[in-house]
Amino acid sequence: MCPVDAVNFAPLNVTIDNERCFQCGNCLFTCPVNAIENITPHERTYQDDRLIVDHDEPLASKEELLVWHRQFHIRAMQIAEPLVDKWLPILASLNLQLKLLEEPIWQLIITEPADIDTGRRFMLFRQKLDEKPLNKNHVKIGLNARKQLYPEDSWFQIKLDKESCILCSACANVCDEGAIELENNRFIIDEKRCTGCMNCEVVCFPKSIKVTEQTAKNNEPQLYHYHQSHCKKCHLSFFSWEPQVTLCPICLQHKKQGWL
Repeated sequence: MCPVDAVNFAPLNVTIDNERCFQCGNCLFTCPVNAIENITPHERTYQDDRLIVDHDEPLASKEELLVWHRQFHIRAMQIAEPLVDKWLPILASLNLQLKLLEEPIWQLIITEPADIDTGRRFMLFRQKLDEKPLNKNHVKIGLNARKQLYPEDSWFQIKLDKESCILCSACANVCDEGAIELENNRFIIDEKRCTGCMNCEVVCFPKSIKVTEQTAKNNEPQLYHYHQSHCKKCHLSFFSWEPQVTLCPICLQHKKQGWL
């Protein structure tokens, strides 16, 4: 997400290179816990249902514009001619996301650059007095703010490989958002809750969980059923995907290695 790689992750440590960071604010709209400090969201200009871009300013990310879409009901961008090429890829990326979410796409309105002829300053001043005043504001930050504005949609896909999963429940135990739950013989994955923290991937030693970025409209929880079984070798209870399984994952692995 950081365009200049100012955010670096290392084992047990996260650092921000302040010499690289130019305060674009993109990180503010993806962090689920609002952990970024000393960066403020850019104040943008808008009127009615359109964002106004008439001077060079930090580019918005599509994540920020998705919040503008719902929070202020913006449906268009009015861009001065010299800045169109700079903003066009962002607008295209946003509209692709809006199509996936079955939302109205944004229109592009191109305007002529402001005339700075000193001989016309009074006329331009008079014109600005007659025009409807522009509004300035910034939107809510954080991934959770976006999730609240799009409560039925998801931003990440959680894939479960049942062939390798041993139902240890470690993924559910580390998921603070409740996106993965094991209860009443049901393995439930609710992608609407997922924030992409990847904790489930980290603790899953069989590598049965995979989280990827993917936008989905009206996402419904995935439901898998499992069973309570009893191991005939170690005599311990365990969970299994199929009924009447007689070896727990540990004893099964020992059998494959010739230890049983």
